[in-house]
Amino acid sequence: MDIRTAILIAAVLALLIGVSLRYVLRDYPDEFAPSIRLWLLGTLIQPTAWMCYSLRDQAPDWLTMVLANALLGYAYALHCRAVRLFVGRPLPLAVSHAPVAAIVAFEILFTYVMPSMRLRVVSVSAVIGLQMVCAASALLDWRTPRRRSHLLTAAAFLAVAAVLAVRVAYEGLRPDVLPHAFAASWMQSAVFAIAACFPIVATIGFVLMASDRLNQELERQAALDALTGVCNRRTLGEQAARAIALAHRHKRPLAVLLIDADHFKRINDVHGHEAGDEALQTLAAVLQCSLRAGDLFGRLGGEEFVVVLPEADEAAARASAERLRAAVEQAEFAAQHRRVPLRISIGIAVIDDHDDFADLLRRADQAMYAAKRAGRNCVCGPSDLPRTPVLVAGDFAG
Repeated sequence: MDIRTAILIAAVLALLIGVSLRYVLRDYPDEFAPSIRLWLLGTLIQPTAWMCYSLRDQAPDWLTMVLANALLGYAYALHCRAVRLFVGRPLPLAVSHAPVAAIVAFEILFTYVMPSMRLRVVSVSAVIGLQMVCAASALLDWRTPRRRSHLLTAAAFLAVAAVLAVRVAYEGLRPDVLPHAFAASWMQSAVFAIAACFPIVATIGFVLMASDRLNQELERQAALDALTGVCNRRTLGEQAARAIALAHRHKRPLAVLLIDADHFKRINDVHGHEAGDEALQTLAAVLQCSLRAGDLFGRLGGEEFVVVLPEADEAAARASAERLRAAVEQAEFAAQHRRVPLRISIGIAVIDDHDDFADLLRRADQAMYAAKRAGRNCVCGPSDLPRTPVLVAGDFAG
């Protein structure tokens, strides 16, 4: 392989990738912007570094060696910062720039002070290899959810690190010295070939990482109620169906609580719909904080919320419901600088043979209306209901 040609190919590919990346990722959400900017800048710096490097023997050493390798190290430092920021493990600025300073120091030392081609190649290769390992380690961290896009990007970094590790050993131990930077050898060919391929594979991986994160966010938004941030009706129904099937399979108890805000219409009428929305957000937050880790919680619609209590019979469900009612009663909520009391009525339904979520909701709804008739701000369960439900005319939704 002609090394100078490989360098020019690397420069052109990095430039094309950078321009394409700028076009593709400009419509991504703002939360991705810091990582994207770092990656884009790192990609666009690489062509300049490679063009400086290609002028070796035709321009001063400070341009073709010191500046070229400093720019390349800085580009890889930006890539490292980008992926670590993306996965939530950012590096301090001084730490991420330390390899760049080390490269400049080694280039000056082994070019002007103690001229040595061997030591210059070995030291700079080792520093860049460590940068690659630093980036890959964040993507492979067991604390970070690892998708295939993470693995692909990490593989690109590790491939460069592996080739540079071999280069460090090869150039450090070989009996003769590399005559010049463009000397044709299998080692030099491998180094510059991997350098040309790196921006393509790594950028594809980074774009896929961003796409995965965007899809996760869209899935999360689709699963949650837009106002309160808790599970919406569809998601709650899916989770409840699985919990109910599990309870049937293992003959375990399960209960459902239907929660309705008392006099909610009055809050809207007196204080406005914005205050009503804030009241629902406060209710959701208070209820969620008062639940067990394994309980399922979501908004059914309007001012109604549902809690699914696995492993709970009527007594346990009543205790949980009373805890929720008391927590809401003690909650602080104000509208237009005036304290507004929040109260809830709760109906309990306990699983029976062949019940599905709709059956439990229907019985919990009957119990909740019984709580409304009993004066609101209370809890009613199956034992509080007549065996034959009595339908009472009137609107108890408030």
